[in-house]
Amino acid sequence: MPFLKKHTAVSGSGKKKQRSAHDVALLSRLSRRKFPTPRQLSQISAVLSFKERIVFWVAMVVFVFSLGSIAVVVADTYRVSVPKVAGIYREGVIGSPQSLNPLFSTLNEVDQDIVSLVYSGLLRYDSARRLVPDLAVKYDVSPDAKTYTFELKQNVVWHDGEPFTAADVVHTFELIQDTGVGSPLYVSFQKVSVSAPSEYTVVFVLEEPFTGFLPSLTLGIIPKHVWGSLPSSQIRLAQRNLQPIGTGPFQFKRLVKSPEGFVESVELARFSDFYRNPPYLKEIIFQFFGDYDGPTGVVSALREGKIDGISFVPYEYRERVKRKHIVLNTLQLPQYTALFLNQKNEILKDRAVRTALVSAIDKNRIVADVLDSEATAISGPLLSDFPGYAESVTTTQFSFEETNQSLDVLYDRLSAADYRTMLLDARTSERIQEEQKKNMPPVATSTEEGGSMQSVDDENSSGEAIATVTSTIDEALIREEISKELELELDPAQLFYRYKKGGDKKQVIGFELVTAATPEYAKVAEIIAGYLQEVGIRVKVRLVDAQDITREVLRSRNYDMLLYGVIIGSDPDQYPFWHSSQIAYPGLNLSQYANKNVDQLLEKIRTNTTSSTEEIAKLYTDFSNAIVTDVPAIFLYTPTYTYAFTDEIKGFSIQRIAKPSDRFSNIFDWYVAEKKVWGRNN
Repeated sequence: MPFLKKHTAVSGSGKKKQRSAHDVALLSRLSRRKFPTPRQLSQISAVLSFKERIVFWVAMVVFVFSLGSIAVVVADTYRVSVPKVAGIYREGVIGSPQSLNPLFSTLNEVDQDIVSLVYSGLLRYDSARRLVPDLAVKYDVSPDAKTYTFELKQNVVWHDGEPFTAADVVHTFELIQDTGVGSPLYVSFQKVSVSAPSEYTVVFVLEEPFTGFLPSLTLGIIPKHVWGSLPSSQIRLAQRNLQPIGTGPFQFKRLVKSPEGFVESVELARFSDFYRNPPYLKEIIFQFFGDYDGPTGVVSALREGKIDGISFVPYEYRERVKRKHIVLNTLQLPQYTALFLNQKNEILKDRAVRTALVSAIDKNRIVADVLDSEATAISGPLLSDFPGYAESVTTTQFSFEETNQSLDVLYDRLSAADYRTMLLDARTSERIQEEQKKNMPPVATSTEEGGSMQSVDDENSSGEAIATVTSTIDEALIREEISKELELELDPAQLFYRYKKGGDKKQVIGFELVTAATPEYAKVAEIIAGYLQEVGIRVKVRLVDAQDITREVLRSRNYDMLLYGVIIGSDPDQYPFWHSSQIAYPGLNLSQYANKNVDQLLEKIRTNTTSSTEEIAKLYTDFSNAIVTDVPAIFLYTPTYTYAFTDEIKGFSIQRIAKPSDRFSNIFDWYVAEKKVWGRNN
């Protein structure tokens, strides 16, 4: 019987009448189902009136909508969006990798970037710049601050599946201490002994306390089973330096070279067996470029969507990089740019000369004109958040008059016109003599063994030949040629020159200023050269490819002045930059500066682990004041670091870095896609 079907009954008079509602209710109660079946629902139109059907379907719509709303509320309350493992991040980098090995990577920023993702250290900096255990579980420091004991994690494997142990740590530091390896880290660990009392315990013993020892242990550890069989002399140039195996969050996938042999990209893949939470990004690809500009430059690649980010955006390209869906992150970096004065140069040995040069350079104009005010002018080696900074600031005002007055005491002036005429006369005379020697006929001479003697007639004929040669040389033409050479050689903006009092006027003061061939440094060098010309100093600027600075310049210290940026890092220790033991490469004493008092201050800062914060700050103040007084360098500015990537990258939260590779400090939080999981929003 259909559900709720309308029924009629015959009365005694023979007429049909509607069955009462009580009958319908009775029939419905007889059904075993509490809810109608689909077949029964299909009969509703036969049971309900038109108005009743409208009410019914409206009620059904409201019911279904209500269920949907409840479901949405429940989903919003108990399902949350979380990152999921997906996506590839492609970053454009200026430069190319040299050695993807922590033992050598400090010499190349590109290497540091990749090494920071492939390798792990005993300690690491988190996104808040706090030093925390990484491959270590914990560590203890002895009361005399000379012995450091580390307990290592036991669930760590190398990218090739081999287990990580204390033997790997010991081997890493033994290689650093091996002079045959040639690691630039040798100086930092040469007086440290390392041992492994057990498979997962490492002990470091220092000859003297060193306040910067713990930060140095963020160094990546390399595997003994990979490097142990290789002679130390072959490690630096080994092919496996470009096929790294580490314990970091990403593992080496492949290196791509162009047909000409240049490295085009390095691909890293997510390491799913990473001992902490593996990253969300499936791959990171570093693509290498030779320049920012041009159709094949890194800026064009970003704008065309060929890459997702640029490792560093110089100020002059920021406007071009800015566009929809590109995020520019400005990070604070403990770095300064300075003009290092090589004290092997006889003129720059004189502190009076160095001091005079400071007031000749307008740092504020450099910051405003070249860096668009995205930097801060500085006057010393300490930055604003370093111990002792507030007490050590010494500002020298820009003043050509003051510089000229100081230099006038030591050097006389020579007008540009007189200097040019003097050079023209001297070089013309030299050129004529060279031409005469080229055209001079051979003259017979006697020998000790009795060769023929030159006759009077021969002498006369030789004189006639000399006169003939001289007459054939066009002195006016030579003078004109040299004049054109001087037009290219001498800057017309320089109005006068300087030479040592009582000395040779042709020996004017002149320096070679060397810097990296980047737009920023090239412009700064040009401005500095202009300033020094204003006070009578001749400057020749030599630009060197940024990738060749270490090989061509830093190794040889072949410069009078070096415009260079120094990254100090998290530790304010200035020992590598100003201690006299660091004069030779790979030390970073770029001015070749030596001062016993400064050496003692730096040594005391390094070994003093018991002094109060105020005492340490006082030591830094004394150090900074000594540097400012001696002027081994002219400190210019501290810049900001701009990092760009597409807005598809989520999770980046870095504000301060110690070195460029620290932009990856929270790489574990980066993601490009999300998924819904059951949970509850806070």
